[in-house]
Amino acid sequence: MASVCLPLAARPVRYVFVAVVAGVILVASLLRPDPTAAPTMGPLGIVGADKWFHGLAHAALAAAIAYASVAVDGGRARLAAAVFLAVAFGIAIELLQWPVPYRTASAVDVLADAVGAGVLALAWRSLDRFVRFVPVARWAESSG
Repeated sequence: MASVCLPLAARPVRYVFVAVVAGVILVASLLRPDPTAAPTMGPLGIVGADKWFHGLAHAALAAAIAYASVAVDGGRARLAAAVFLAVAFGIAIELLQWPVPYRTASAVDVLADAVGAGVLALAWRSLDRFVRFVPVARWAESSG
């Protein structure tokens, strides 16, 4: 089966992207929440919307880390590292929220972070055989 070629940005650009994603998550996690701004229940009505936000945010962080650590020749251990780092970041955020009076630290939030990062890793692994990352210069030549 043919693979899809996706552009692979320069390594510094990829790590800046990780820092931006992590920074957005950090700021959003420490701001005073507006209880009227977000829905209380997530899709399907099973868990709260905040857990969905946690899962999606840490899936995005895991994706950014996995993309940042892509080597042109591949490598599977990066997904485990991406999940580990995304969950560790989630734990760090919960510890930062602990003393903040208008935030609540929660192990369930960390679980949501882990589920989001884990689902992303499974999806990435499933799609990995169909995707090939190519340095931007070569990608531009091949697509143009």
